[in-house]
Amino acid sequence: MRILITTSPGLGHILPTISFAHAARAAGHEVLYATGGSVDAVSDAGLQVVDASPGTDYREIFMGAGARMGEQMTAARNDLQRTVEVALRMFAKVSEPTLETVVRVAEKWQPDVIVHTPMQAAGQLAAGKLGVPLVMLNLGMGQDRGLSDMRKTTYEELHEYFERHGVAEAPAPAVRFDVTPPSVRGEAEQPADVWSMRYVPYNGGSVLPEWLLDKPDRRRVLITLGTVVPGFGLGMLEPIVAAASKVDAEFVLALGDVDISSLGELPDNVRPVGYLPLGMLLSSCDAAIHHGGAGTTMTTVDAGIPQIVVPQGADQFINADTVQASGLGQRAVVTDVDVALIERLLGDEQWQANARKIRSELHAMPSPVDVVDRLAGFVG
Repeated sequence: MRILITTSPGLGHILPTISFAHAARAAGHEVLYATGGSVDAVSDAGLQVVDASPGTDYREIFMGAGARMGEQMTAARNDLQRTVEVALRMFAKVSEPTLETVVRVAEKWQPDVIVHTPMQAAGQLAAGKLGVPLVMLNLGMGQDRGLSDMRKTTYEELHEYFERHGVAEAPAPAVRFDVTPPSVRGEAEQPADVWSMRYVPYNGGSVLPEWLLDKPDRRRVLITLGTVVPGFGLGMLEPIVAAASKVDAEFVLALGDVDISSLGELPDNVRPVGYLPLGMLLSSCDAAIHHGGAGTTMTTVDAGIPQIVVPQGADQFINADTVQASGLGQRAVVTDVDVALIERLLGDEQWQANARKIRSELHAMPSPVDVVDRLAGFVG
């Protein structure tokens, strides 16, 4: 089976697909990525990738689209459906530089199936033109509800490309891989085209410092903003760090390769670590405070610890709402993250029990290996 994978450009969209790709390769299938942005993350994982948008400045695209949609984004923050709509329109513009290359790659390589992340439109266009099955790989909990039908918005924003290639409408996925644990999904019967798949964190490789393997002397909390948010400034961290300085715990500040000098002198109990693989880092933590990226949220679920989510855009609001509704922690704005909330994060026994329970559910779901076998049978 030949599997073509296309994703949105950021690490937060690419990394959650790697475990599936590794499972497919280990089972003997051929895997090729065609995507833009952080393509090195794919090759560093030992996988093959065609850069679908060489030289494209995605930060400029995000900022341009964000500026055009700024008022809509602000107005949508408390309206989940509207938030998703605005995000889909923005990510349609982010998909645009990859569309033609992904179609050409698909025509040349002739995949048996195309797998795409929820807000990447290139997979829809290529699958529609080639007439091959399309699979949507959800990145986070609850996305099957929030992002299950993006076709209308995608077509409205990119109709000229679909028309150029003779595709009358954006095709629906034949299958959706869903990483939502059962109790989070709820009692509603799961549709036949939605396949549960365990989220297996992949955060890249790293040389680990030995201290990470030591049992912490006191409670440890991760603070991270993922890979995109820090590029727009660290101002939102200032009140969180100030509150952390008054809590009897160690705070690990993981912001990657970002200049943190704007935060000034950090309190003694805040340790900046640059980049470390999130899964290993969270395995040593008691709780996490983060931006709500799907990968960060799911890796925290996999660690079985409570979380405070401070969403900034796109699907982060879906993830934050799902965390709160599932009793795993709280959705918050920056000003909410004070000493009292951090102490609750570390001491709320119900949040802790729910986090352990849902981790157990997640680990009992079909693995990517199981899902690859099922997909091979489905594709035939």
